[in-house]
Amino acid sequence: MKKLLYISIVSLLIFSCADETGRKSAGLLPYSAGAPGEMIISMDSTQWKGELGEAIRSYFMEEITTLPREEYMFTVRYIIPQNMSSTLRQVANLVYVTTFDAKGSGAKTIQGYFTPESKEKIMSKKDFFLSTEDDLYAKNQSVMYLFGQTEEDLISNLKEHGKQLTDHYNRRERTRTSIDIFSNREKGIEKSLKETFNLTTKIPAGYQVAQLNENFAWLRKQDPEIDQNILISYVDYTDFEQFEQFQIIERRDAICKKYIYEDKQNLPDSYMVTETDIPFKPIMSRQVNLNGQYAIETRGLWKIPGSMGGPFLGLTVVDESKNRLYYIEGFLFSPGKPQRELMRELECVLYSFQTQKKEVQN
Repeated sequence: MKKLLYISIVSLLIFSCADETGRKSAGLLPYSAGAPGEMIISMDSTQWKGELGEAIRSYFMEEITTLPREEYMFTVRYIIPQNMSSTLRQVANLVYVTTFDAKGSGAKTIQGYFTPESKEKIMSKKDFFLSTEDDLYAKNQSVMYLFGQTEEDLISNLKEHGKQLTDHYNRRERTRTSIDIFSNREKGIEKSLKETFNLTTKIPAGYQVAQLNENFAWLRKQDPEIDQNILISYVDYTDFEQFEQFQIIERRDAICKKYIYEDKQNLPDSYMVTETDIPFKPIMSRQVNLNGQYAIETRGLWKIPGSMGGPFLGLTVVDESKNRLYYIEGFLFSPGKPQRELMRELECVLYSFQTQKKEVQN
């Protein structure tokens, strides 16, 4: 099976940014611009309107099915290469696309960024289609070049590796978001979680403890329009089957039935459940690396029947030294509001999770 390699070929590329390169080496670059989740894609207009553009959009503008409203993976702005000003080049997420069979003026502009040596390398390997460069025009920026001998070759590589491209930019966005939300933290809550659960995690300022006992914690950050929540729980680890999706959902629903209610005293049936009745909003699970540990990420929707609902993100990970299977979750209630970036904030909190054993090893 072919393996996608993030190989930097910057030494083989001539960018139309000699001034920015010099400023980078001198540490004088400005901070990257753009709203969270924003991306600029620059490519020939004919290719953008055609099959190649459709392939690019199918990944970077993919709908996020685990959110209740229609939202996309990134907020994409298309700019023709001739209009890429120095200000536009400073966006945090920037993607250049070209193929060497294209004859349009936009394609020619981007092709001009490559030296003869780099073109020769590209023309000799059909599966060589990607280069990334960090902090090229601005600090905390990721620039990606997508290229191919022909449109057909690049589209083929995108179909095989497209998910890895979006994963790259989602990781970058999580890093940027983490810098923002962890600039001020609830150290007292972090200490309590470490003492109670034998784990470490970063908790941004504004969260309060709604409930805490020996095997369950519920943290909330609320304002009149947004309610962000973190759940932490564990059970005894018995076998690997506990990572199966149906078991994760069963445990999640059991936790929620015990602890998460709209009004437990007056509405005894008003507890949270996992939404499983919407066929075009399925529960999504995948294997992830959680700070060096095997984990399963689960995304989907929750509801309190007849009342409220929203998205959730859960991580299941084992601490074999304590024989514990942790389930940690972020869920959101923010009706009528964009939720992609609010969920990304919760994702940053969850992905800061480490068992104490792992922390000691580091």
